[in-house]
Amino acid sequence: MAQHDYIISNQTFPNTRADINNLASAIATNNSGTSAPTTQYAGQFWIDTTSTTWTLYIHDGTDDIQFATIDTSANTVNFVDSALDVVTDTTPQLGGNLDLNSNDITGTGNINITGNATVSGDLTVDTDTLYVDSTNNRVGINTSSPTNTLQVTGNIYASSSIRANGGNTASSPNFAVDGNAGMFKPAGNLVGFSTASKERMRIDSNGDISFYEDTGTTPKFFWDTSAERLGIGTSSPNQILEVLKTGGGSIRLSELSARYVEITGYAEGTANGSTMAFSTIESGTSTLTERMRIDSSGNVLVGKTVNDENTNGIRLSSVGLANFARNSGGVLTLNRNGTDGTVVDIRGQGTTEGNISVSGATVSYNGFTGTHWSRLSDNSKPTILKGTILESLDEMMDWYQVQFDITDEEGNTTTQKQSYELGDSESVGDVITYTYEGTDYQATIIQEGDVKHTKAKISNTVDAKNVYGVFMDWDNDDNTVNDMYVAQTGTFVVRINGSETVSKGDLIQSNGDGTGKVQADDLLRASTVAKVLSTTKIETYDDGSYIVPCSLHC
Repeated sequence: MAQHDYIISNQTFPNTRADINNLASAIATNNSGTSAPTTQYAGQFWIDTTSTTWTLYIHDGTDDIQFATIDTSANTVNFVDSALDVVTDTTPQLGGNLDLNSNDITGTGNINITGNATVSGDLTVDTDTLYVDSTNNRVGINTSSPTNTLQVTGNIYASSSIRANGGNTASSPNFAVDGNAGMFKPAGNLVGFSTASKERMRIDSNGDISFYEDTGTTPKFFWDTSAERLGIGTSSPNQILEVLKTGGGSIRLSELSARYVEITGYAEGTANGSTMAFSTIESGTSTLTERMRIDSSGNVLVGKTVNDENTNGIRLSSVGLANFARNSGGVLTLNRNGTDGTVVDIRGQGTTEGNISVSGATVSYNGFTGTHWSRLSDNSKPTILKGTILESLDEMMDWYQVQFDITDEEGNTTTQKQSYELGDSESVGDVITYTYEGTDYQATIIQEGDVKHTKAKISNTVDAKNVYGVFMDWDNDDNTVNDMYVAQTGTFVVRINGSETVSKGDLIQSNGDGTGKVQADDLLRASTVAKVLSTTKIETYDDGSYIVPCSLHC
């Protein structure tokens, strides 16, 4: 290795010959040395041999420009210039095509192509990771034998989005399962899903989800995400779950074994009238049978479908009336388990007025007063003081009803009866128009078959034997006639004449003016009305008469 100033000076021949040899050595070794030649020329190469990795420079007349490095241990040359060094240059460029000459490009790094890449043959990346079938124009991911234009074995994941510029209609979806089924864009900010060329589901910009039977119709199923409401048959549910269906609809709960229960809602045929029914299948059968319903008036019917008191079943009316009916056997069973005590608590205006209790084998009717209905012969309703003594008349009570048939939605017909006030020109057997719960019916007037209740008058007979009891109150629940309650047995109050003084244990008879008097003896007679229990005057009236607690013996 040598360097030379490339000048042959005038000198003796031996020195000239040595100088020429040094020049040839410098040329042969490309001016190699541990530093740059003392004299340099533009375009001159020289090699820095300071280390085992040499550096090849080219001089431009002013500076030394690094051209390449030569690794004498690895026997490799690494070009520094971007047009030549494809190893260290981060942006190498080719002036033409890269011919591999049937060789492979191997390595652990990446090949990044910002422009187009054209492959005239098949392309395989990592065996089956990516395979391009140039013959059939197919691409396979995780498969080397794709049968479709793009075939992926495994999941497709996109960190941003997957887009397609296909059709925007139900019959030509962007992402298609087949020609007329898939996902499409019905309008801006909407995603639609179709089958059989018809939109079946839509997600709007609010995240609301609609399910359709046909495009353009009201959604059959609608989920309002913002209001957290679900609508079936409506796109504007007002409740958490709202089901709308023409003619009514059902909710059926079933098991895989086909046993199920059903909740049905349907219109009754009247304005805004509707009914909810509950059905089950009886064990050993396969037929749904209605067990309970709530009608448009809020009445709850169990075991029957008509709101009347004669059909077997249970009726709980919306006005607080309970009715139980069956063909035979007990109608109501009340069972108190455990300790003895109250079985039925009877209240008025929230206050307990009496009860039915059990103690061992004995049933007690506590606060008991036995009454019967009666009426004045002229059906008048004068003021009668409580405890006034009444006499019976030889005139029976007469109550009338209208009887008509009701047919329900299933075609079942039952007979309904309602209390009725007989008009002056009306008689038993007449057919009239009667309005019941908003509907007109053709009804027949009938008379109730009562055989034990008589009409009454205020007692006007001294020591009357036909005493019927004492006046308790008017029957204000019946608006067709002026019936009254007459207390006859148990404990109640009796109105005593103001001139009488009573003692506990005294027997009372009629004084002939509606008041009572003390009986002359202690024998229980046909004319005996009651026995005094207490001399406490519960109330004193304007005429001086007063009432005291008694046990009735009418």
